[in-house]
Amino acid sequence: MANKGSIPTVNGRGMVRANGSLSVVNANGKCPNCCCKPKILATYTTVNYGTWDLTPYQGENQAPPGSSWRLRETGAGLIYGSGIVDQNGRLVGLPDSFKSSYSYAGYMQIEIGCPQENGTIKWP
Repeated sequence: MANKGSIPTVNGRGMVRANGSLSVVNANGKCPNCCCKPKILATYTTVNYGTWDLTPYQGENQAPPGSSWRLRETGAGLIYGSGIVDQNGRLVGLPDSFKSSYSYAGYMQIEIGCPQENGTIKWP
């Protein structure tokens, strides 16, 4: 197992985690991906062509910087939007609202996913 320490990089430094894996910390010493845990940010049920107001989730500090978001209907697993989370924790590209095209109930979620070392995103 590697020893815990750090190595310099161009825009920050790399560090060896306790499990031996590498992670990059920024110039402020923060590891954007170290604290990311997949989660459901919000849920909503649309009924009879209903509209979900998404503006409460458009501000800063909604999710860890460097993570990803997606707007998902859980019954069929349909994705109605997705994007990244910027350095201020803002969900980039999240629309103001979601309007259902269906008369039946749609079980919606805003999900926050975390980047994995192999390049994939881990979703809740």
